[in-house]
Amino acid sequence: MEVTVLNLALLICFLLLGLQDVSDAALVDTVCTSGGGECVAVHADAVCDPVNLKCECKTDYIVDPGNADACVQVITTIACTTDGDCTTTDANSICDTTAGKCACKSSYIEQNAGCVTIIDEFTCDSSDATSCSSLDAKSECDATTNKCQCSSGNTAENGVCVAIINGFTCDSSDPTSCSNLDAKSECDTMSVKCKCSTDNTAVDGVCQTIITSVACTTDGDCSSDANSFCDTTAGKCACNSAYTVQGASCVAIINEFTCDSSDATSCSSLDAKSECYATTTKCKCSSGNTAENGVCVVIISGFTCDSSDATSCSSLDAKSECDATTTKCKCSAGNTAENDVCVAIINGFTCDSSDPTSCSNLDAKSECDATTTKCKCSSGNGAVNGVCQTIINGFTCDSSDATSCSSLDAKSECDATTTKCKCSAGNTAENGVCVAILGGYTCDSHHKSCTALDAKSECDTTTSNCKCSSGYTAVNGVCGTEKSSAESVRISWIFVTAVMFVVCCMV
Repeated sequence: MEVTVLNLALLICFLLLGLQDVSDAALVDTVCTSGGGECVAVHADAVCDPVNLKCECKTDYIVDPGNADACVQVITTIACTTDGDCTTTDANSICDTTAGKCACKSSYIEQNAGCVTIIDEFTCDSSDATSCSSLDAKSECDATTNKCQCSSGNTAENGVCVAIINGFTCDSSDPTSCSNLDAKSECDTMSVKCKCSTDNTAVDGVCQTIITSVACTTDGDCSSDANSFCDTTAGKCACNSAYTVQGASCVAIINEFTCDSSDATSCSSLDAKSECYATTTKCKCSSGNTAENGVCVVIISGFTCDSSDATSCSSLDAKSECDATTTKCKCSAGNTAENDVCVAIINGFTCDSSDPTSCSNLDAKSECDATTTKCKCSSGNGAVNGVCQTIINGFTCDSSDATSCSSLDAKSECDATTTKCKCSAGNTAENGVCVAILGGYTCDSHHKSCTALDAKSECDTTTSNCKCSSGYTAVNGVCGTEKSSAESVRISWIFVTAVMFVVCCMV
C-alpha cells in the first residue's frame, strides 16, 4: 500500500514537471504530436505543424508580439459587417463592407496583426528605398530607428505626410506654427498654409534665402553661391553674367534655367539669341547662334574659333570654317549667311530678283532666278564645288566622262589635252555659251568674223549670222563641198549622155 501511494506521488510529480515544461516553453518551441493536444494546451488557437512537429498559430493568426505563448488573429482577416466588429479588437480599424473584412484606417497599415501608423510606428526596411514611400509617397525609412518618417520638406498632418510649404495647415495665431517646421517659413493668414517668409523661396520643398536678397559689401558675402558677386551699388548679391536667379540660386541661362515653352520670351528676355527648347524646357541658343562663355553669339562672324581645329566652326555650322586672320567663323567658299546660317549661294540663297546684284555680289558669275528666287550660275557658267565657273576653257572636265562638259553646255566636249571644256566641232563660244557657227553665231559685216571660225564661211548681212560662202555647203555644221564643181560634173554628165544619144540615133 505504501509503495502504491509512493508511486502515485511520483507520477503526479512527473506530470506537474511536464506541465511546467510546456508552460515555460514558448509556443513555437513546444514539441507536439500530430493530434496537436500539446499546442491547444498552450493556446486555444494553436495547432501542430505536421512537418516540423512544433506548435504554431493557426491560419490568420500570428504569435502575439506581447505574449510568446498566445496567438492573435490578424486584424485584416476578421470578418465584419460593421465598424464595431473591428474596433473592439483594434481601435484603428474599420469594417470594409465590400470585402466583409476589417481594414486599417487611412494613414495606418497592418503590422504584427494590428493597425499601426505608417509614420513613426511602422517598422521599415532601410535597405529598400520603397519600404515607406510605397505606403506614403512623401515618406522615407529612417535608418537609425527603422521607422517611417516624412522626407525633407514634408511633415505629418493627420498621420499623412504633406508638404510643409503650401500643404500643412497652420495656426495663424501661433507664430511658430510653421517656423518650427521650417525656420524660414511663416503662416499665411489667408490660406492658413505655411509659406516661405520674405526673401526666401522653396527649393525642393525647403525654404532657402534667395541669393539676390542677401545684403553684401564684398564678394565674400555672396560666397554661398559660386555664381554670384556683390553688387556694391545695390548692396546686394547679384548673379554673374550669363546667369540668372531661379529658385534661390544663380543658374546658367543656357542649358540650366527652366523655361516656359509657351512663353516666347521666357529665354529671349534673358539672352536675346536664345529660345526655350520644349523637350527639355531649358534655354538653348537659337538657330545660327552658339554659346560662348555662357552667352549666345552669332556663329558666323561672332564665335571665336580655333584655326588649328578643322571642326571648330563646322561642328556648329557644317558650311562654315575658321578664318585664321580674324579667328571668327565664316561661311566656306560657295556659301553665304542667310538668317545667320550658312547656305549654298547657288540654289540655296534666297535672292531678290529686283536687285541685279543680289547674287552677283556673292558670286560674280551668278544671277537671281526670278522663278525660284534662288541664285543660279549665269549663262555660260556652271557650278564647281558651289562656285560658278566659266564652262568653256574654265571648267576642269573629266575626259573619260562623255557628259562631263555636255551636261553643262550641250554643244561642248572635254578637251583631253587641257582637261578643259571646249565647243565641239561646228560650234564656237558666244558670251561664254557654245553656239553653232553657221546660223547661230552673231557676226559683223567683216567676213573675217566668220572666216576665222570656218574658212569657207562668211557673214550673212541680212541675218547677221555666219553662212557658207558661195560654192560651199554645210556638212555636220561645217562648210565643205564646192558647189560649182559639183554642178560642172553634173552638166558634163548631161552633155556626155546627150552626145551618146545622138550618135546612137545616127547609127
